[in-house]
Amino acid sequence: MYIKSNLGSRGFTLLEMLIAVAIFAMLGVAANSVLSTVMRNDEVTADFAKRLKSLQQGFGAIERDLGQIVARTPRLLDGSRATAVFQYGSDILDSESESLVFYRLGWLNPAGILPRGTLQSVAYVVQEGRLERWYHPYPEPDSGAEPLKSVIIDNVLSVEYAFFSSDKWQKQVANTQLPEGIAIKVEVEGLGFIERKFLLPKGAAVVDSASGSPNDPNDPKNPDNGQDIKPGDGDGRDKRDDGDEDQRKRD
Repeated sequence: MYIKSNLGSRGFTLLEMLIAVAIFAMLGVAANSVLSTVMRNDEVTADFAKRLKSLQQGFGAIERDLGQIVARTPRLLDGSRATAVFQYGSDILDSESESLVFYRLGWLNPAGILPRGTLQSVAYVVQEGRLERWYHPYPEPDSGAEPLKSVIIDNVLSVEYAFFSSDKWQKQVANTQLPEGIAIKVEVEGLGFIERKFLLPKGAAVVDSASGSPNDPNDPKNPDNGQDIKPGDGDGRDKRDDGDEDQRKRD
């Protein structure tokens, strides 16, 4: 008997096996590093998308409020009315930054089923790093009544307001009439400063309440206040055109 040597079926040497294992190990480490980076980027992207969606919803709420802003003066404790149609500053409502207080119309009340009107008092206040929206069920709440609160933007460091009046943006304007536009600059942690500018409706411009204009939200004859205008009250509805009267006489 004899043993025939077959050199063609020789296996791998130990050195070749070690090299192959090292190559596969390096490929595994590289793949794991790439996978970890992709997963981390996915988490960062998801978190940023969530914060971006929250910011969009917050600024959307602000846009809806300012789009319905109205020049209305608050009622004082003695029954008289103040002269300011909106308030702003860093020294009101214990806000950690600048705050804004105003009135808006368009608060939904389908078929009048709720015991309130459509006028709403709104305040933007910064509390504990959150930009909050405060409002009351009624335009003139009881003294000391706690407002209803909702968070507009979270992780807020500061808020600043600017007002477009006299063809320029200003930090200080008279609050006895509404400006043409309002800019809000919010500093958000991790995102920096974000600024949005809102154009106010033309119908929101303040008018002299003594003139009795139907557009005046302080005028008791204003249809928006739920009171009827009687003929002969100076609204022009019962007046006839002299030219038309002469024409009828000639006919």
